[in-house]
Amino acid sequence: SVANAQSVGEAKIILVDFNRVTTEALVGRDVAAQLESNRVNIEGRASELDQGLATERSELERQQSLLAPDAFEERVRGFSQRQLAARTELEQRNAQHQRAAQQASLEIQRILRPIILAIMEERGATVVLDKMTVYHSVGGLDATTQVIERLDGAMSSFEITLPSAAQAQ
Repeated sequence: SVANAQSVGEAKIILVDFNRVTTEALVGRDVAAQLESNRVNIEGRASELDQGLATERSELERQQSLLAPDAFEERVRGFSQRQLAARTELEQRNAQHQRAAQQASLEIQRILRPIILAIMEERGATVVLDKMTVYHSVGGLDATTQVIERLDGAMSSFEITLPSAAQAQ
């Protein structure tokens, strides 16, 4: 209703480029570096497992005509189990990586929310929009730099928790 709209008053908007917050804030850069390092570790482990299995497959093919059929079948079963174990290990590592990324994101959001609410209050804003969704705006509405500065002051790093390589295997 019109009366209801009038009681709320005019919307006052501030814009925040959340993509910039993620890529420029110290904690965002810290988490991104940790996740990239972990991704490289996972890729290295995948390559190591692939090479081992490829070598084993070649050896199996070479032995096929030398071994009795039941002995060969036994080796093939062992190889299949190692293939499955490798796939399972990589799936677990990727799932742990995703969980760590989500946990970091949730923790950053937990710290970011009161910062944004405080800036809204200081500027008398009733709405925060992601700058990426706004087609056009006048100057003075963007609070991104202020958000980044305050986030840097509140949280410069976040230690993501991943199992060690020994635990993952």
